Amino acid sequence: MWLTPLLLSAGTQAHSPYLKPNSFNTEEQRKHVTVEASFAEGDLRPDVAMRSDAFHLIGPDGKKLPLTPAAVLKDASYLEVPLAAGNGTYLVSSGVRKGRLAKGVLRGGKVHFAERKDDVQAGDQPIEVQSITRADVYVTRGKPSASVDFEAEGVEIYPVTKPYDLYAGETVTVRVRENRKPLAGETVTVITDGQNYARQKQAEQDFSTNAAGEVSFKPKTAGLYLLQVRVRRASPDNPALWLSNTATLTIEVQPQP
Repeated sequence: MWLTPLLLSAGTQAHSPYLKPNSFNTEEQRKHVTVEASFAEGDLRPDVAMRSDAFHLIGPDGKKLPLTPAAVLKDASYLEVPLAAGNGTYLVSSGVRKGRLAKGVLRGGKVHFAERKDDVQAGDQPIEVQSITRADVYVTRGKPSASVDFEAEGVEIYPVTKPYDLYAGETVTVRVRENRKPLAGETVTVITDGQNYARQKQAEQDFSTNAAGEVSFKPKTAGLYLLQVRVRRASPDNPALWLSNTATLTIEVQPQP
């Protein structure tokens, strides 16, 4: 059986959703940040605009505020995010976004995408794959919050190490969880931004979550990093439909003082 060309081609699959604010830690006097929402491959340069009906902000008071992009361009959407709840740490999120259905096959218990007729092998089980994405970033106004454990829906990467307290050469720990429950045995990929200009390139790194859903790593250099996890499983209601959940977290690592 020949599968039609996929929306999730090899290049498209490599694109990662991300949120990138113009400031991760602002002074108390600043009342907003601007956040870029896009998809990129490698460095965090906007390539495909992110659209979502679920953009939102959760402030240090725990209240959820829907966000509407101030501008939607071909390559990126831009959010003007109010920091009206005062000092503290805020979560900016795309929310859970459902993408289009794509054709794929199940081979050896894993999802594969076929772009050509000869990609399909004997024994492949045709399936449909529903893409679901979520991108998060934390920003702080003035004095940080003691807790950043906000209510979250779906698969997410939660910063166990406070997102405003990350330094080059020091351990960063994050937890993969779904509806606040930890997910063990999932792969977190760490992508270092700025590699187009780096003399010594830093390759992507993969880490497997432990029983608590956590991974730890030490960023070598200061800068921006994108953490990504992809959780794929069959729909509980339809074994021929697989759900592919991709979650990202953008972090800023500071140089040593």
